[in-house]
Amino acid sequence: MTIVLLEALTFGLARLRDAAARAGHPLCLLTAHRPAYGYELDRLSPPDVRVVDVDTSDVRACAAVLDRIPDLAGLVNSTDTWMLPGAELAERYGLPTLGLATARTLRDKARVRTLLRRAGLSRADASRLTPTPEAVVSAARSIGYPLIVKDAAGTSSRSVWLIRDDTERDEAARQVADATLLGGHLVAEPYFPGPVYSAETVTWQGRTRLLGVAVHVHTPEPVRREEAVAFPVALPDDDLDRLERWIGEVLATVGLSSGVAHTEYAHTPDGPEVVEVNGRIAGAVIGEMMCRALRVDVYDAVVATALGRRPRLLDAPLRPARGYGMAFLHPPAPGRLAGWRGPERLPLFPGAPEFYPTARVGDPIVHLADQRGCTALVLAEGPTAELGLYHALAAAGTVSHDMRPLDRPRQEPAR
Repeated sequence: MTIVLLEALTFGLARLRDAAARAGHPLCLLTAHRPAYGYELDRLSPPDVRVVDVDTSDVRACAAVLDRIPDLAGLVNSTDTWMLPGAELAERYGLPTLGLATARTLRDKARVRTLLRRAGLSRADASRLTPTPEAVVSAARSIGYPLIVKDAAGTSSRSVWLIRDDTERDEAARQVADATLLGGHLVAEPYFPGPVYSAETVTWQGRTRLLGVAVHVHTPEPVRREEAVAFPVALPDDDLDRLERWIGEVLATVGLSSGVAHTEYAHTPDGPEVVEVNGRIAGAVIGEMMCRALRVDVYDAVVATALGRRPRLLDAPLRPARGYGMAFLHPPAPGRLAGWRGPERLPLFPGAPEFYPTARVGDPIVHLADQRGCTALVLAEGPTAELGLYHALAAAGTVSHDMRPLDRPRQEPAR
């Protein structure tokens, strides 16, 4: 019987292939973006993962593909963008799913904030905004500074504005009308100051286990682009116990009763505040960091819940053996990627650094304020997450970008 992926994260295909094989199933990837998986597909042989090219934004087209898979066992949806069509297809074929209602909640950040506020798990409400200058000005007036205005269903830090004064308010008001919004509307809420962490969890029938905590390092305000991640953060046992209870309440409140989740939160002076809840495994190479640090393949839990089985990870002993850090590489200016200089020097650095490209030579790199501008990741290890992070940052510092000017628009000849 076959397990289907409706798109996937950039990294993790090999881990999912192995987890599916251990469960006795082959893997089939439905994608409209085959080149996005080039790094892993180049390292997998065709029998490992069957790839079907299809318009994954078209539920009917995807259903037509699933109709031709007579032994369909489960559907893994590990991305935010395809969470809703994935839940719809899973329900249509009677497959285990987090549920269409839960998927709709998770894809609406205003709805999540409102539910958490009602449950006493957040100190603030969120306002739903139309993408107009007037709405931004009104939200700033009612919420006060600082506030966040963002896409209600945004990902990768796209379409996010931190507004701390009238000047930034006016700049955001000018930009929102031209922004491409996945959710169709904006959300405004207070800005919660503090370091950003993520709780990595597995849940089954309402019981949640905290697998570990990652810290996310960002650029200075107001851009707040993600620059690095480390896992697992060493927190006191009492703090971990409180965090596990809190995250279990958060996931129950938003309706996530089974599955692997990645919940980002700000650690404020008054306690944790959710930034966003993602009903999937963490992106980039955080999943790989978790597997190596915990000495267990967390993708087994992704496959188990897709098959409607209780994940063994709920009971497995978790004793972190190493710590890991990851650094994002962004070019200093827009351009067309011609390559990187320095990856060959990574073996000179401590922590066994590894290079993971996320862009291809020839790609235009335009959006430098969010994760779309990331061209590669550097992963490194250490005795602790802190040392792994230092090793990753040091190694990443030796890599630079070889960029070419973007093509200029062709001018029509004068008539």
